[in-house]
Amino acid sequence: MWLNVGRLIEELPFIKACNLIDEDCLLTANMQIAFPYIADGIPEIGVPRTDPMNFENITMWTEQNSFRLTLPYLQIRGGRRCKVVEFRQLRDQSALRLIVDCPLLGTGTYKLNGKMLIFNVDKEGNYRMQTNSMRTTITAKFDNTRINGKNYWKLLTYEFFSEPTESMKFDLGGLFSGDLENVQSLMNDFSKDKTTILQIGEPIESSIVKNLFNALKVFFNRVPIDEFLQH
Repeated sequence: MWLNVGRLIEELPFIKACNLIDEDCLLTANMQIAFPYIADGIPEIGVPRTDPMNFENITMWTEQNSFRLTLPYLQIRGGRRCKVVEFRQLRDQSALRLIVDCPLLGTGTYKLNGKMLIFNVDKEGNYRMQTNSMRTTITAKFDNTRINGKNYWKLLTYEFFSEPTESMKFDLGGLFSGDLENVQSLMNDFSKDKTTILQIGEPIESSIVKNLFNALKVFFNRVPIDEFLQH
């Protein structure tokens, strides 16, 4: 069900008209302001909540360390505090590029088995990961559609890349209990190993970006570009 313009403006008061080439306006007046609304969800137009996000049975592993880490339950928070670094239309590609820096806090439960460095492990317990800044770049293909005299962006497919721009800390509760000195040294090395972080973090980031893309897809299906941008 499509909203008329008057009702749309009333329900989405953060939207301001911007010239398509005015990236400053596009960034600060619209996407940056819109992000907390999208994170909270906009039920009036069907946009799902993305903060917090809840996941089940995410599995991660790394080649060099030969271990498997499963998260039976994971909750991710931080979407409301994302900073929009860049949002623009790539006209020659019929695509949008969105870059965001987000603080992330993940909590839940874990199961770990295999070998980490010199340790053989088979443990489970509480899981926590945190970073003050995870930078994610999403490039999404789209089509222009026209419905009831209004223009919309129909998001089709996306690609993404994510990496922490600040340190990412992991805490696996109950891991190697009784050998605290070795545990602390291991986790410090583990948290500084960028390759390992990217490998085990990819399934989490993939799940987060999928949820965000789906929310943005609904958002742009419901919000006319005529209201979001002034051509």
